[in-house]
Amino acid sequence: YLNADSRLTYPVNFKGDKRKVLLAGEAYFQVKRDEKKPFIVEAQQMEVLVLGTTFGVRAYEDEKEIQTTLESGKVLVSAGGHKVNLVPNEQARFDKSKSVLSVEDVDIDLYLAWKDGRLVFDNRPLEDILKDLGKWYDFDVRYEREEARFIPFSLNIKKHDAFAEVLHLIEDTECVEFEIKDNTVVVK
Repeated sequence: YLNADSRLTYPVNFKGDKRKVLLAGEAYFQVKRDEKKPFIVEAQQMEVLVLGTTFGVRAYEDEKEIQTTLESGKVLVSAGGHKVNLVPNEQARFDKSKSVLSVEDVDIDLYLAWKDGRLVFDNRPLEDILKDLGKWYDFDVRYEREEARFIPFSLNIKKHDAFAEVLHLIEDTECVEFEIKDNTVVVK
């Protein structure tokens, strides 16, 4: 599954001893096990080696991190000269500027729910939420109040809900107001 503003490049037929794809953006994979031909996802500076599993990779060019979130099975993540094995409910994060690879336990629903048509945010800054919504609904954001970027919100919405309804949900908190001008959301 490909998320909004994402691109997956792969050959017509996999040749040789591996199945390698290139990802720009975010994708969720369900990979059939084949020990003789491992599946490899290359996403910027991160490479994920898979034998058979379900997992997500987030590697947007404009973000500071590359993330791999494991739902089932096992993967080997390589980035910045480091390697880590993930088990289910773990996430590898690679900080592109510091070249640091870390692993932590996560609620995978927060990172993989998009593949089921939901966007889930738990105590996330408004700026992060609007950035993700902007990818899905294709809009730009302008802030009239800089401090509004950092107001935390929690949301669990269907990706196909009307965009105006999503903004109204956030406005109901009375922390921010929105104005839509053409393809730009102005945060007040």
